[in-house]
Formats: sequence, structure tokens, C-alpha cells
Amino acid sequence: MIFDDRYHLHVGYYEDQKDLEAIFLKVKGQKIWCMFFENSFYKCDLPEEKYPSIKDFGLLVGIYSIESEDLSDEQGSKLFENFLKSNNLI
Repeated sequence: MIFDDRYHLHVGYYEDQKDLEAIFLKVKGQKIWCMFFENSFYKCDLPEEKYPSIKDFGLLVGIYSIESEDLSDEQGSKLFENFLKSNNLI
């Protein structure tokens, strides 16, 4: 995948004494966004063999097709929260 360096979005979850963040990068020429999470930084218990790792970004934990060119903060935060819940991290 080639990412469009004009588009990225930082999201976070800061409730219940948690401080977790992820970054979304947009695939160049497509309405697809990839979510990356630094599992080792946050010392979470994700099975790293389940997710590909990309240097300097962390684990590729989600690929999302978005109807618009931009991913809103609200959309990204909700996707991140769903990821955290589905992996029992919150």
C-alpha cells in the first residue's frame, strides 16, 4: 500500500484512566483508511502475529472503506473505540 502523505488522522481514547492513541493513514488514490496502533508502546496484550507491523507506525489493526475522501475525528474515534472494545483493551 502507498499512503497519501497529505492525509492522516490522530485519534485517542482518554476515558476510565486510559490514554491510548492510534493513527489513520489514507491509501493514495482510494477512499480507504488504515488504522495503526503501537501495541508495544502501550504494552497491550494484542497477539502481534495477527497483525502486520509497519516500521514507525505500529500494527496495522484495521482497514476501512470510507465514503468520503476525509475521515472525520468523530468517525476515527468511534472506529478506534470499537477496535479497543473488540480486543478487550477497554
